[in-house]
Amino acid sequence: MGAKLRPGNVHSAEDWEELLLPEIERQQRLGKEVVFRADAAFAKPEIYEALEESGVKYAIRIPANDSLERDIAELLTRPVGRPSHKPVVWYKSFLYRAATWKTARRVVAKVAFHYGELSHRVGHRDQLRDGQLGGGAVL
Repeated sequence: MGAKLRPGNVHSAEDWEELLLPEIERQQRLGKEVVFRADAAFAKPEIYEALEESGVKYAIRIPANDSLERDIAELLTRPVGRPSHKPVVWYKSFLYRAATWKTARRVVAKVAFHYGELSHRVGHRDQLRDGQLGGGAVL
């Protein structure tokens, strides 16, 4: 695992290749499987492509947009009946291609309804496993 201490005002994905790519190579030379999980700051086509070229499994949160919201519209309606005290969570997996991507990728959307909250929580993760579309999910 690699880490780099930087000033607090630096964007989290700035200079990603300087730390990430050498660490991936080092771990793979040691015979370890590399899995990368990141927030939406790392949702960049050049990062996806570098990870895919390196054979790295990944799960990266992607920012919501109108197209993604349309793809999960059926999940956004609050469940009928008395609200559960436990969160009601729904998932949907689908292929999605953003305008800046060269290829479609598997996206897993998570929609959660929490007791006492008026609105739902939505998260999207772009995922690829073993270089194949539709592989397993890391959440």
